[in-house]
Parts: sequence; C-alpha cells; structure tokens
Amino acid sequence: MITHYLAGILFLGLALKSLGYLVRDELALRSLVVAGMVCDILFYALQPVPILQSVATNTFLVAINTGLIVLIVFERTTLRMSDDAKRLYQHFPTLRPGQFRRVMKHATWHKAPTRTEIITEGATLDRFFFLFPTRIEIEKLGRTYAAHGPAFAGELVFLNGGRSSASVFVSKGSAYVSFDTAGLQRAMRRSAPLNNAMVALFGKDLAAKVANSVPIHTQATREQVSPGAEVDPSTHPSSDPSTAALVPSE
Repeated sequence: MITHYLAGILFLGLALKSLGYLVRDELALRSLVVAGMVCDILFYALQPVPILQSVATNTFLVAINTGLIVLIVFERTTLRMSDDAKRLYQHFPTLRPGQFRRVMKHATWHKAPTRTEIITEGATLDRFFFLFPTRIEIEKLGRTYAAHGPAFAGELVFLNGGRSSASVFVSKGSAYVSFDTAGLQRAMRRSAPLNNAMVALFGKDLAAKVANSVPIHTQATREQVSPGAEVDPSTHPSSDPSTAALVPSE
C-alpha cells in the first residue's frame, strides 16, 4: 500500500513538472517545477531506506528556484516599496516594478529649502529630474513661463546630450527627485528592455507635453506668422517642444 502511495507522489511530481515546462510564464513555470520537486523529495524521503542524496539535491534545486520566485515577485509587484516610491512609480507607466527599482538605485530625493534653480539654461547636465509640484517656473530667452507639473525636466538632454534649453525653478518646499545620468545610462546599456522602457517613457512624456501645450500670445502669432510658415523659437518660444505645456507666468 505504501508503495502505491509513493508511486502516486512520484507521478504527481512528474505531472506538475511537465505542466510547468509547457507554460510560458516564468513565475508559473518555476512554481509548478518547485511543487514537482517537493513531490520528488517526499518520494525519496519516505522510502523504507530514505535516499538522502536525492533528497539533498532536490532540496538544493528547490531552494534556488524559490529564491528566483521571490525575485520574480519583486520584479512584478510594488511589494515593500515605500509610499513615496509608489507615488513616483505612478509616473513611470512603461516600467515594470523591478525595472523601476533599478532606476531608483540612481535616484536622490530632494526638498527645496527655498525657491531653487535646478536647471540652468545653456548648462550641461549630469542629472535629470522629476518634479512633483503642480506649477513649475521656466525661464527661456529672458522670459518666464509657468509649466504644469508633475513633470520630468532635463530628460531630452539625458537622451540626446547637449545643453539645457531653459532654466527650471521650483518653489520653496517642493519635492523633486534627481537621477544620475551616467549611472542610469550604464544600467540602460546593460539591459535592452530597461532602455526601451525608458525611451518609451520619455516619448510618452514629450507627447503629453506637446498635446497639452498652450500657445503664447496666440493673436500676435496669428498676425505675424502666415499659415504654414516656419516659426522661429527665438521669437515664439511656445513653438519649441522643450517649452511645451508652458503658459505665461502670472
């Protein structure tokens, strides 16, 4: 009778492992394989003379797969992520939680003690930013605008290099996050999926800025520029994508 039970455990383990190898989802695959290996461990341990070598080797493999299952769960969920990180993650919709955690290894949280200039027009940048305030001040070509937040700042320089096209200010008490350019670029070079996710994120962000942009001095522009004519950003800053989503500062 015991032999029949042991044979049942062995075949159950075989069925679970076979099913695991048929599924494409890695979490389901590893979970089913672990369950099958546990059946193998029981089969070898419950023998009249336990086969300890097989018990030990299968236990070792179960431990490895269990560790990988934990990593997969962290990759796919916001488990043990702080409330501030979860709030920031809402603005990274193209990234999986695990990818976001890798990005956050290169992040620093800030709170502006006074009105703070975080980007200077014409400067090279070693960081880009995510700004939580709903109102952000932009200075470009001697003029001041109010931008709608929360928003990224300096992301185009991060992607394309060059110098910043405008100065960016946040008010006293504003929360913002800076990201180390060199460190994050190294991480993106090592991981094509992360690179693709970040490029998609900034593309989506830029598209939203352009879609929500507000023309500056619309009437004057209509009078001075004929339909279809090329607009000079130096005279009409609102036509420059880097100042999209700007409205005149009050």
